[in-house]
Amino acid sequence: MTRPLALAACLMALASPALSDSTELSETGSCPGCDLSKAGFADQALVGANLTGATLEDGDFSTSNLFLAQLDDARADRVNFRNASLKATTFVGASLRGADFRGADLSGARLKDADITDARFDGAILCNTVMPDGELSRDSCQ
Repeated sequence: MTRPLALAACLMALASPALSDSTELSETGSCPGCDLSKAGFADQALVGANLTGATLEDGDFSTSNLFLAQLDDARADRVNFRNASLKATTFVGASLRGADFRGADLSGARLKDADITDARFDGAILCNTVMPDGELSRDSCQ
């Protein structure tokens, strides 16, 4: 391989660090501490996924099933969780600034100590959801 081509290959590998992390999540359902910034996982079944401490900023998890997923201490600023199933998902200590939870089902989810500054919850189901202040929400319980 010529020098310019080798340099270009190295730069391309450095420019997309989330590619291998995305593959790991897709194949194993677990990727704690991974960099999944701007990753697209819309309409995916990620039941029980371990994303503890992962970076998910600007990602798309809309309409995905994240039942029982672990996103504790994750950096999930500006993530699209619209219409996602987030039942019993844990977001303890996560940064969720500007995240979009409109229409999502957060029944039984735990948001204790999460930063939800500017997050949107219009139409979200918050039944038996532990909110950042530790209070139990019963909104939308049937």
